[in-house]
Amino acid sequence: MDFISARWLRAISWVRDYCWSCASSKGVVSLANPNCNDATRWRRCRGCGVQASTMSDPRPATPEITFRRAVNAGGIVAIGVIYFALAKAGLALASVNPSATPIWPPTGIALAAVLLVGYRIWPVIFVAAAIVNATTAGSIATAIAIATGNTLEAIVGAYLINRWSGGRDTFSTPHSVATFAMICLVIATPISATIGMTSLAAAGYVAQSNFANAWVTWWLGDVAGALVVTPAVVLWASSQNHLSDRKDVLETAGVLGVAAIVGLIAFSPVIEQTRSRDPLGFLVILPMLWAALRRGPRDTATVALLLAGITIWGTLTGGGPFTTADRNVSSLLVLMFLISITVPSLLLSADVEVRKHGEERLRRAQIELERKVAERTQELELANAAKSRFLAMASHDLRQPLHALGLFIAQLRTPLKPAERTRTIELIDATRKEMDEMFNSLLDISRLDAGILVPTITEFPIARLLRKIETAFDQATREKGLHLRVRQSDAWVRSDAMLLERILFNLVSNAVRYTLQGGIIVGCRRRGDMLRIEVWDSGPGIPEDQKQNIFGEFFQLAPQDRHRYGSMGLGLAIVDRLRLLLNHQIDLVSRLGRGSRFAIMVPIAASRAASTEPVDLPHPAAFAVDGKVVLVIADAPMVQEGTGGLLGRWGYSVLTAASDATALTRLAERHQRPDLIISDYHLASGTTTGIRAIEQINAALGSSIPAILISGDTAPEPARDARDQGYILLHKPVDPMRLRAVMHELLMQQDSRRDHRPAS
Repeated sequence: MDFISARWLRAISWVRDYCWSCASSKGVVSLANPNCNDATRWRRCRGCGVQASTMSDPRPATPEITFRRAVNAGGIVAIGVIYFALAKAGLALASVNPSATPIWPPTGIALAAVLLVGYRIWPVIFVAAAIVNATTAGSIATAIAIATGNTLEAIVGAYLINRWSGGRDTFSTPHSVATFAMICLVIATPISATIGMTSLAAAGYVAQSNFANAWVTWWLGDVAGALVVTPAVVLWASSQNHLSDRKDVLETAGVLGVAAIVGLIAFSPVIEQTRSRDPLGFLVILPMLWAALRRGPRDTATVALLLAGITIWGTLTGGGPFTTADRNVSSLLVLMFLISITVPSLLLSADVEVRKHGEERLRRAQIELERKVAERTQELELANAAKSRFLAMASHDLRQPLHALGLFIAQLRTPLKPAERTRTIELIDATRKEMDEMFNSLLDISRLDAGILVPTITEFPIARLLRKIETAFDQATREKGLHLRVRQSDAWVRSDAMLLERILFNLVSNAVRYTLQGGIIVGCRRRGDMLRIEVWDSGPGIPEDQKQNIFGEFFQLAPQDRHRYGSMGLGLAIVDRLRLLLNHQIDLVSRLGRGSRFAIMVPIAASRAASTEPVDLPHPAAFAVDGKVVLVIADAPMVQEGTGGLLGRWGYSVLTAASDATALTRLAERHQRPDLIISDYHLASGTTTGIRAIEQINAALGSSIPAILISGDTAPEPARDARDQGYILLHKPVDPMRLRAVMHELLMQQDSRRDHRPAS
């Protein structure tokens, strides 16, 4: 059994490492196969350059593979017959020696066969060459030697062409064509001539005085066969374009017809050969140029082969300018002529093809560039239209609360009862909050568009956000007569806590705004390794055809009873952009008249026993502010007066200034040192910044004073500059309670550092 298993393993190994193109096999399963160097299922054989399968024979259906399959079906015999027939015809023209002929097309057939079929075709070449030479002249030994030379000539030539000149693609570039010509001229063909003539001389079939002449004749015959026959056979056999277009068929037929006519005129024995007729031989350059410039390498090689046949036939029958008294000399002149027109024409055709392909690539690149430019232009036009719409909608929605503020302020200027005055102040505060929400929405959209929001992914309990939602919307839902239910969960999630909080706040805020009766439910459901956070409402619902539109900017559905001033329609647009930023899935289910359900999927993190929730800070009013000096820097007198008055009401000692120089002067006059600096980001009409002013004051006082920057600029630069310097940036309009909380937090941190500072 072990012996049988070993035999089966060897058989399988042989199949895996077998190259079906050149019939080579290492015989073992190994990734370091000397013949097939690719470790994947398909390998490229180093010997023949053919892509071969590592399995039995499932090769790709390329034109080359299709040709080889046709050869497998019986073409091998046909190749041998063609080789034999052409060899017999060539040897019939031998004059200097029965085995040395100037016309030897079998070299081209053999080289093309090895390039197309693979090295496994070598036995056919060897047998055909041996039979031809054995039945022509010499002995069995010399026939075997000559056949060996012919076979080695084809194998070595094909190997070097595969290795150095691109294999079947050798006629696609001028460099590879030149390499092909040099391989045939200098390396491959001398092998056959040298082995053949040496064996004949050793056997006494060639005189020493005739050796050089016979060797040159043999060599040039092989060179011409390789340079003229091989290109035509390889290009037609491996071409993927088989003249399917009528225009191509007509042009190919035209160039071949012109070549035949020119060849007959220049070399036909029917026309009397005179000195005035000799220059007509140069006319063959015309169809060669036509083919090279217009039809590509394949038709160029075909025209060269056609002209070679006509030229050889005409010269051998006494026509054309190459006819001499010595038949061998005439043949050699024909060979030199054919070589001199074929190689340059192939070089020219390859160069033209390279240029055509380059122009085609440039044309495609230009089309692609024009397409991208058109797309970009359209995007810019859409962006410009969206910007105009953005400004128009923002202007409209912001004017509503501004208009109401003007009316409320006008009411305050009139005599009002205490209850009416209190009610008007509450309305003014509600309007301010509405404007603050609108500006925050615009700020969020601006920051998302600028790409400056970078998520900070952490693990935290979802209960923290749920409690914030319950606290934030409890009063608003009570005022509208709605029921708010927030079902707690002990799950931990992985996300950005602040951004996820903004998503949930926007979803609940949207539900509160559009729900007229009933209630809102916020809860969580586990779905595998995801937590599904759901927001249910009993609002009017969303039409099916509007479910995608509601996530667009400035899109709003009109409920029966709109909010007093409405919103800007940015809440759900912000939700959609934030969930894309966090890579969280969101879905919507809604029924008209029944309500809607928004759900967002968040990854679940491992639960933790100890909570890491931050301890809630006491209310700002609980902190003592007596003796705290706050420096306010703003170049707008209205901002100085408003900020200074508010901070004074809170109990701070306030100094206001329009610049850092003025601030230093007032600090020196009062002999005070600020505990906190509040500065506008843009100062002196935008020529300097609050960061520079703070740095100047810190440098003058020799300390680092906590600072808050306030800016109405939503560009990414202020936020980045403030973050780099370690300052807090608040965007206008600033909620007073937000400002108060930040101030107290900074002052507490400063007091804590002072308490822990070692005594000097």
